[in-house]
Amino acid sequence: MWKQRIKENAIPVTERVYCPYVRCSALMSKTKISESAKSLQSAYPASGVRRCVECRGLFCVDCKVPWHGKLSCTEYKKLHPNPPADDVKLKSLANNKMWRQCGKCQHMIELTQGRNHITCRYLSLTL
Repeated sequence: MWKQRIKENAIPVTERVYCPYVRCSALMSKTKISESAKSLQSAYPASGVRRCVECRGLFCVDCKVPWHGKLSCTEYKKLHPNPPADDVKLKSLANNKMWRQCGKCQHMIELTQGRNHITCRYLSLTL
C-alpha cells in the first residue's frame, strides 16, 4: 500500500492515468505512456490508443476505456451511452454527500466552508 501511495505522489495529479481493465488498474503517467505510444500511432493514426505498462492491454486514453478499435470516441459513446454501474454508484454517493468534481483534475472534492469555497486536496486549488 505504501509503495502505491509513493508512486501516486510521484506523478502529478493532472498526469495520472489508470488502466481501465478491472484486473489491472495500474497507475501510469500520461507523459510516459505517450512516449511509448509512438509505435501504436502508425497502426492507429489520430487516436488516443495507449498500452498499459503492466497488463499490456490497449486502451483509449481519451475515453478511459479498453480500446474501442476502429470506432471513434464519439461512435463508441453512442454505442455505450450508459456509464458503468460503479460510476453510477459514485455519482449517487457524490450527490448525497454534496461532493463536486474538480474542474482541473476531475477528482471528487467536498465543500468545506460556506457555499462557494471548495479546496482540491490534490492540486491545492481553491475553487
